[in-house]
Amino acid sequence: MEEININYPLAKQDHLIQQLPQFRIIKRGARRKGVERFYQTKDKKTSVTIRMFKELDIADQDLLLAILAIAFVTNRGSELSNESNMYQELWSGLETKGIFSKLNTLCISTSYYELNRELNKVDSGKNNEWIEHSLRRLQNTTIEIDTESRRGGTNFLSYDIDKINKKINIAINPVSAAVLLGDKKGFILHNRKERLALNTTPARALFSILVGIVNQKKSKTLSAPMLIEKMHFIQWEETTTQQRKDLKKSFKTAIAEINKLKEWNIKDNQNNTITIIRG
Repeated sequence: MEEININYPLAKQDHLIQQLPQFRIIKRGARRKGVERFYQTKDKKTSVTIRMFKELDIADQDLLLAILAIAFVTNRGSELSNESNMYQELWSGLETKGIFSKLNTLCISTSYYELNRELNKVDSGKNNEWIEHSLRRLQNTTIEIDTESRRGGTNFLSYDIDKINKKINIAINPVSAAVLLGDKKGFILHNRKERLALNTTPARALFSILVGIVNQKKSKTLSAPMLIEKMHFIQWEETTTQQRKDLKKSFKTAIAEINKLKEWNIKDNQNNTITIIRG
């Protein structure tokens, strides 16, 4: 597989944020506006409402993970609070509400060049424009979390761009920042080199889901329709026979691509389940 030359291969993400259905496979021209989704944990103790001005796709997830990977590095992030004068506009841009307005977060200073490098892309005007659009989509995505002990909301991130010097400042939402600051134990560790080695969107979408479900050095058998539902944010029972055929074909192609990674082995059990063995 292609060698991935990035400086920050590991991204640390909050476990709850990882589980949310905010990123999906979107065909060209099919990105929807004004989308609202609801998620509830299995124990029904936590519910999350996600509101997106424009839908987020798997490439947007790539950018978010690159940002989290940069912020994961010691001394790259500056701690930010609502009482800090530093980057006050960035804090305001997060539009924190409730409990999240009392939490600290992180701000990173980066550049078009660095973000393109971390996405395994060339630094170009076209790619820089895409970064701007993606940052806008991420900032215009709000999550509201309601638990037994707390309630609050925040945008995914906020940012400002110095186009003359091609510098970008980004504030990360307090939920994600809590993991990076070491204030929360529940997190998922993404190997971005593995992810970026996958060339197709379905493979990256499936990979992201499996990373959050199957721990390292473990194996698990999962329902194929359930995974396909998560990849595309659809209801399997509402799909047509032809749609199921196409979805299964894409799913099997994604499995074959992930199987090229050294630490992954996925077996199709031929009964609408797959078994994943993670090294």
